[in-house]
Amino acid sequence: MDATVVCIDQAKKSVQIEPRAALFPHGTRPSVELSGQRDWTCLLGAITVLGDRFFSRFTEYITADHAKHFILALCKEFEDDLIVVLDGAPYFQASAVTDLAARDDLAFVTLPSYSPELNPVEECWIRLQAALSNRFFDSLDELTTAIDSALDQLSIPNEGNYF
Repeated sequence: MDATVVCIDQAKKSVQIEPRAALFPHGTRPSVELSGQRDWTCLLGAITVLGDRFFSRFTEYITADHAKHFILALCKEFEDDLIVVLDGAPYFQASAVTDLAARDDLAFVTLPSYSPELNPVEECWIRLQAALSNRFFDSLDELTTAIDSALDQLSIPNEGNYF
């Protein structure tokens, strides 16, 4: 069977609204303004053994419909059969997604629970986090611009090392 293996995973990135730790001169009384906003974005990412990569950003929590449309877009992108590797996230287990397995050109493989080290997309999220670390984003627009820039420059892990 000639098939393309596609690994999919999700991540959530938020605008840092409050400092977790800071250094101030002894004896000073620091004042930090907090906006109270909790802006964030969710990401769905997919990579293949050939180094193809696909990322989508969402302004709401990822649902089964988001996952379904993402997988259907991958099916449209590739002309051969797909083997889609997923984790146990509830939206991947919903009938909107699992019903897609009835297609002849699509098969699902679910990773064991609590095993992110088996999904190569997790390595992408680690690299994205490293690119975004030690930076403060005032707004969601700044964060999404930084995410897009980091994803464009992201090196893809070798999927073959995972299987």
